[in-house]
Amino acid sequence: MRWLLLSLLLLTGCSSIGVLQERENTALAPTKRPPALYVQPFEVRRGVEFDAAASKEGEDVRAKVASLVAEGILSRADQWIAPGQLLAADARLPSEGLLVQGKILRTRQGSRALRIGIGFGAGRTRLETSVRVFNLSASSTEPWLAFETTGGSAMEPGVIGALVPSPVSIPIAASVVGGMVGGAVTAGTIGMKGISQDADRTGRVIASAVHEKLAERGMVERATKVKRAGRLSTPVGEVPIPNVDELPMP
Repeated sequence: MRWLLLSLLLLTGCSSIGVLQERENTALAPTKRPPALYVQPFEVRRGVEFDAAASKEGEDVRAKVASLVAEGILSRADQWIAPGQLLAADARLPSEGLLVQGKILRTRQGSRALRIGIGFGAGRTRLETSVRVFNLSASSTEPWLAFETTGGSAMEPGVIGALVPSPVSIPIAASVVGGMVGGAVTAGTIGMKGISQDADRTGRVIASAVHEKLAERGMVERATKVKRAGRLSTPVGEVPIPNVDELPMP
C-alpha cells in the first residue's frame, strides 16, 4: 500500500504546489477580459517562519524569494491572463486591470543532501503564500479573489532511493544510470530542488488560479487547470491524495 501511495504521488508530479481556501467576491468580478495584470512584490513579514539560504554573499534572500514569486506570475501573465507588469509596493494604483498582492507565510529550505541522497520526501522544501487579487475597476481595497498556496518538493527518490527496487524507483534508477553513462547526473534527475524553484512554481500556480476564474467566465480560452492542494484530477473527477507532510517515511 505504501508503494502505491508513493507511485500516486510521483505520477502527480515530484514538485507540487496547490491552491486552497479559495474565496471569491462575485460582485467584484471583472465583466470583460482585463487590459493588464499588475503584480506587486510579495511581502515577507518579520516573525514568520522563513528558512531559505542565500545563493550569494550579501543577498537579501527575503526580497529574492518575494521577487521570484512575482516573476513566476508574470511569466504566464501574457499567455494566460493579460499583459503583465511589475508594480512597486508604493506605486500609485491604476484605475483598471487586475492587481495581485500577497504575503509569504512560511518557507522551509529543507536539506538538499537528504533530497539528493534519499528522497521520498526526506529533506523536502516548503513554501506557503497568501494571495489577494483585486479587480481595480471595481475596488482597490476589497479583493475579488483570495486564496492560499502551499507545497514544495515532494516524493521523488534520491540516489539511494532510486537504487532500492520498487515499482516507483526502477524507472528513476534507470534515469540515474543513464545520466551517469552520459557523463553527468542532472540536478532534476535526483531531486535537487529548493526554495527558488518553489517560488517560481508558486507564481505560475497563482497565475493559473486567476486564469481559471477568467476562463470560467468566458473571458479567456482555458489553457490550464489549477492544482488544488490535496486533490488529484482524474478522468472521473478529483480525488483526495495523502498530505506529503503526513505520509510516513518508507
